[in-house]
Amino acid sequence: MQIRVFYPFIKKFAPFVATAIIILFLYKYYGALEYTIKNLSEFFRLTYEHFFLVIVSMAAAVSIGVGLGTIMTRKGFERFGSAIMAIVNVWQSIPSLGVIALAYGFLPLLGLSGIGVVPALIALFFHAVAPIVRNTYAGIQGVSADVIEAATGMGMTPNQILFRIEIPNALPVIMGGIRTATAIIVGSAPLAFLIGGGGLGFWIFTGIALMDMGIMMAGAVPVALIAMLFDYLLARLEKIAVSEGIQAEEYQEV
Repeated sequence: MQIRVFYPFIKKFAPFVATAIIILFLYKYYGALEYTIKNLSEFFRLTYEHFFLVIVSMAAAVSIGVGLGTIMTRKGFERFGSAIMAIVNVWQSIPSLGVIALAYGFLPLLGLSGIGVVPALIALFFHAVAPIVRNTYAGIQGVSADVIEAATGMGMTPNQILFRIEIPNALPVIMGGIRTATAIIVGSAPLAFLIGGGGLGFWIFTGIALMDMGIMMAGAVPVALIAMLFDYLLARLEKIAVSEGIQAEEYQEV
């Protein structure tokens, strides 16, 4: 009986406790904690740079991705939808390192530098925008035609149908794309160090070069924690933004 009472709490907090134990073990075992404490100011600087790369590139990817995915569903643009989706799917298959390399090699052809924060942001943006475009397009296209027809019969304009019917109903799918894109950006951001973008990748690649697990873990573990943090915040945002009726429908489908 007592186990059943505490089961919800165990189920909720066990993953966090297990994660904390693993992190402390890795930090202590490999000497990452001592290295981080000795270089605390550098740690905060690299973490700030990592957050900057993630937030700026993510904001751009969400703005462009949701906008483009929505435009592809509008009357007069449907014929371009399948072609754009084909390009998006091919683009997403390019590895993270390949996107960074393309930014480094292609941007100088446009008269821009291939080294620094701006090329890193451009590379991260292009690498993350694909799942957002795809999910936005699929989510809006998946809204029932009967619902749209009923809204049209009630006298709603196309814009009203888009913002009051289609986007709210497609929001769970759109948020899924945003969460996927965020994970891609956080995981790819360490590679920005290779083209002078800064971030925690500096410690990760320094540790690899020196074959020092302590330095590598001091950079890799915070990256994993940042990914978990963003995923948690986006999950909470999704719960707030998506109406309870749509959440109930998804739960029933599952």
